[in-house]
Amino acid sequence: LPQATAVAETFRADMPVDPRDNGLTWAQQDMLRAIATEYKVRGHGPLVISYPQGGDNEDAAIGAIAEARTYLYEQGLDWRQIAGGAYDARSQGNAAVIFSFTRYRAVAPDCPQGWEDQRFDFDNHHSARFGCSLATNLAAMISDPRDLVAPRNMGPSDAGRRQTVLDHYRAGESTTSERSDHESGAVSTVGN
Repeated sequence: LPQATAVAETFRADMPVDPRDNGLTWAQQDMLRAIATEYKVRGHGPLVISYPQGGDNEDAAIGAIAEARTYLYEQGLDWRQIAGGAYDARSQGNAAVIFSFTRYRAVAPDCPQGWEDQRFDFDNHHSARFGCSLATNLAAMISDPRDLVAPRNMGPSDAGRRQTVLDHYRAGESTTSERSDHESGAVSTVGN
């Protein structure tokens, strides 16, 4: 049956840095906000920030990276998710700071057009079209295409809730959640 797959690709964004700037500009902050959002939704591995080593704006770029790291942290990224690097910019003048990370893109199967004549298929073979629209829709809807490649890591457990349940259990009380007055298992009689 046809299946949706995922392909790893490198996200890259170049942030120009003018040595005359004093701090991050509004445009740079908007760019960093977009990078942080994309990384939180689809990013995997480290978010690598590369500075232009040997460029005319190397010092300004290093200062911009320090501010960018703080800004990305304020946007919800962990310090451990951010890595650094350098690239040779001796012949580039004022070179950009480069942000890159791995993300995945969903790829839908190539569905054939039309149907084969199924009337004389006495061996009960499936058609190449069966399941193709489902796989195509899945590729269009999936929030993180990496889920097609490997399962997600488990998040941290809720230790507070676990302790509450254990305390109720030890006290001989019910460990189920309380129902409100608006919840019931009754079937509606509106249509009767």
